[in-house]
Amino acid sequence: MKSRMKKLLVFLLLVGTGFVISACSNNNDNSSGNEGEDGAVTIHMAVFENDPGGQMEAARQRFNEEHDNIQLEFTPMSNDASQMHDQTVTQLSAGSDNLDIVNMDVVWTAEFAESGWLLPLDEMFTEDMQSNYIARQVDSVKYNDQTWAVPWFNDLHPLWYRSDLLEKYGYDVPETYEEAVEIAQHIQEEEGIQGFTMHWGRSEQLIVSFTEFLHANNGDFFDEDGNVTVNSPEAVEALQFMVDMMNEYEVVSPSAVGNSTPEDSRIPFTQGQALFNPNWGYVYSINQADDSAVKDKTWVASNFMFEGGQKANSVGGWNFAISSSSNHPEEAWEVIKWFTSVENQKEMLINGGYAGTQLEIYSDEEVIKAAPYLEEYTKVFEDASVRPSHPQYSKLSDIAQSHIHQALSGDLSPQEALDGLAEELENLE
Repeated sequence: MKSRMKKLLVFLLLVGTGFVISACSNNNDNSSGNEGEDGAVTIHMAVFENDPGGQMEAARQRFNEEHDNIQLEFTPMSNDASQMHDQTVTQLSAGSDNLDIVNMDVVWTAEFAESGWLLPLDEMFTEDMQSNYIARQVDSVKYNDQTWAVPWFNDLHPLWYRSDLLEKYGYDVPETYEEAVEIAQHIQEEEGIQGFTMHWGRSEQLIVSFTEFLHANNGDFFDEDGNVTVNSPEAVEALQFMVDMMNEYEVVSPSAVGNSTPEDSRIPFTQGQALFNPNWGYVYSINQADDSAVKDKTWVASNFMFEGGQKANSVGGWNFAISSSSNHPEEAWEVIKWFTSVENQKEMLINGGYAGTQLEIYSDEEVIKAAPYLEEYTKVFEDASVRPSHPQYSKLSDIAQSHIHQALSGDLSPQEALDGLAEELENLE
C-alpha cells in the first residue's frame, strides 16, 4: 500500500508541475513497462483479444509512429466480460506492473477503486474536459466523489424497432410500455410475428434489461443514501409487468428466459420475426447488411417508460484507468489522452464502428454519413440509465440474476423474488 501511495504522490506531482520524467530502472526488459535500449517507455494496455477489422491494432501503430518516448503494447484479454474481469482482477490484486492501463467495463469502477487498484484522475481528467463527454459515461467513472477513469468506448441499450410496420399500421413510436404492448398485440396478430424479442436469460444482460424496467417506473436498487430499495412497490410493479408481457399479454415468448446473450434476441429480429428489440448499438450494421430481412426497415429510439415514469436505456461501454501498480503513470496518461481524443475516436468510429464518448464526434458530418443512426443516438443519450454502482458489483449482479430469473421463470412471485434479493443485498459486504 505504501508503494502505491508513493507512486500516486509522484504522479500528481509530475502532472501538477507540468514535468514529464521517464522513470529509471535497472531492468531493461520492456515487458515490465520499463525503458528499452532506445530510451522509450513501454506501456501495456488491456484490450479484447478479438479486434474486428484490426482497428485497435491500427490505432496502436499510429500512436507508436507519433511518439518516440512511449511505445504501446497490448495485453489481450477475453472478449467475455466476466472472464476479462477475472483476468484483470488477477493481475491487479497481485500488484503486477505488466498492466499499466486497465480496460474497465462501466460497472467495475467502484470495485476496482475501493480495492485500491486504480490511481485517481481528478487532477488530469478535469471537470472542463469532462464537459466534452457524454454525461452518463462520465458518471460511470465516478466513485466516492472521485474520478477513476476516462470514458473511451460508448455503448447504449436502446430500442430497435420495425419502422416499416409502425408506418404500415399508422402508429407513431409509442411512449409507454402500456401503449407498446397494445401495438405489439395488434401487429403480431396481423403479421404473424413476435411483439418483442428479449434476452432475459440468467446473465448480465438480464440486469441490463431489469434496470431499464426498474428506472422506467421510478424505481432503483438503492436510494441516494445507499439504502436497499429494490423491493419497493415501483420495483415490484416493473418486474410484474415483465412477467405479464410473457404470460398475460403474450408479446414476449417464454423462451426469452433462456436467451442469455444479445445475439439470442437480435437474430430473430434481423430475420424479420419481431417488432421490437431492445439491444446494443452493434445491431444497426447487422440489420443493414445485404442479407438482412430488415434492411432499411428499422430505426432506433429510447426504450419505453411507464405512466408517470421515465425512459431508460442502460449504459454500456468501456473506460480506461491507470493501475496503481504502474511504474509509469504519467506515460500511461499520455496514452489515454491520445486514445480518447476526438481525432482518434472519430477515426475508430468511421472505420471500425467504435462509438466514442466525446460529444463533438456525433455532430461531425463525416461520422453521420458513415453511421446515420448516430444522429438519433444523441437524443437517446439523454435517457441513459446506469446499473447500480457497488464495490461488490460482481456478487450483486449474480445474486440479482438468480432472484429476477426465478420470477420470470414462474418459480417465485415478483414480490417474493425482490424481497429475497433485498435481504441478500442488505447483507452484501
